[in-house]
Amino acid sequence: MAEIQFINPVVTIKGKLNKQDKTILRRKRVFDAQGRVIGELAQEAYVVHNPRDWKKNPPKGAEKQRIDNWTTACQQASAIRKDPEQLAQWKQRWTAQLQHPEADAPIDKNTGKPKIYIHLDSFIRATIFRELQK
Repeated sequence: MAEIQFINPVVTIKGKLNKQDKTILRRKRVFDAQGRVIGELAQEAYVVHNPRDWKKNPPKGAEKQRIDNWTTACQQASAIRKDPEQLAQWKQRWTAQLQHPEADAPIDKNTGKPKIYIHLDSFIRATIFRELQK
């Protein structure tokens, strides 16, 4: 894949260049606890080959359960972020897993080792999701 170095006046491109274009461009950002941008990842481009028509083909069965579990995990994670006591406990757990991954952490496909979460929010959501899936 080619790499692009952007210069002023275009620093980044987000979304499609036109409505008919199939290539979607994005650049992920990393935020700190106060919501400030502390880093930006590489510019990405991807194509959605077979977009799903959710009205004609809604989720059913195990897929619907998985989506519902993810929704619940996200809602619980939002509630945790608003409660300082719970957030402190999760931060402690998150910091510990930075050194030694949790026993039930999924295996990272790239490294073949248990996944270590570098973002607190992702760690909270993924951990709650794993508990709901059991």
